Amino acid sequence: MRTELIRSFPGVHAKWAYTSSQPRWDIVLSRWRARLSRGPGPAWKVLMRAASCKRWLVYFIYASDGTLTASHRFTLERLSREDVPLLVICACPEAHPVLDELKTRCRALYWKAIDGWDFSAYAVALSELARVSPGADVLVMNDSVLGPFKPLAPFMEEAPWRLTGFTGNAREQNHVQSYAFVIKSIDAHLMEALNPVLSTDWAYNAAEPVILLQETRMACVAHRHMSVGSYFFTNGSRYDDLCLQCPEQLLGAGFPFLKRSLFGKFSGVFQNPEAMQGLLRQVGHP
Repeated sequence: MRTELIRSFPGVHAKWAYTSSQPRWDIVLSRWRARLSRGPGPAWKVLMRAASCKRWLVYFIYASDGTLTASHRFTLERLSREDVPLLVICACPEAHPVLDELKTRCRALYWKAIDGWDFSAYAVALSELARVSPGADVLVMNDSVLGPFKPLAPFMEEAPWRLTGFTGNAREQNHVQSYAFVIKSIDAHLMEALNPVLSTDWAYNAAEPVILLQETRMACVAHRHMSVGSYFFTNGSRYDDLCLQCPEQLLGAGFPFLKRSLFGKFSGVFQNPEAMQGLLRQVGHP
């Protein structure tokens, strides 16, 4: 008997269809200020061009010093097990030797300048796939998450909406989080619809404007043109951020990742560090 890909648990909705909500006034004002920091899109180059395929995995690696971490290598190894071609876009010093290693680990490879944050990388990869592989289903992820700890192909196959996030919450406003998401049948029209939050022509180079003007607006902008939802959602009644506040419960409910910040920036803030190290050992992560 087939088992459910994911399940809900107390305080968390499974397979949540996006509904719009109004942001707080302080968020609206902060967004207006953040717009002033928009700059040009970062430089990028094709190293191994993508081709037409039915599905693609996209993995963004931020390696400002050109070093692949143990976490990067774990993720690359896990993604290599998928029956889905892998596109890697790497932000690192131009022509760094790490790019030669990456050429052996993926089907398509793109270099991006270090500035611009993850949405600028997403814009490059997705605009390329819309051009060379229209109609493909695409799963995008960045290196702010560890894993995956279970196959990702089923999340692509069972994605209920054209834009499907893994988790969403109601903080700034209802939104899907952008560390990983699935897009069904990518094409030029979809990229045009997402242009207010996803463009190769411009970028923000700080966390706050990326969060305020891209991540937390992506679902709202997309919803005007396509179906949107997420595999897990919290409305704030019990949790504000599922990845940080209930990682073990999420894993048990079918979620395939752990947020890297639990072991870095937020170590000891939301979870007991020893418990989190034990969880890493449990899932076999280095």
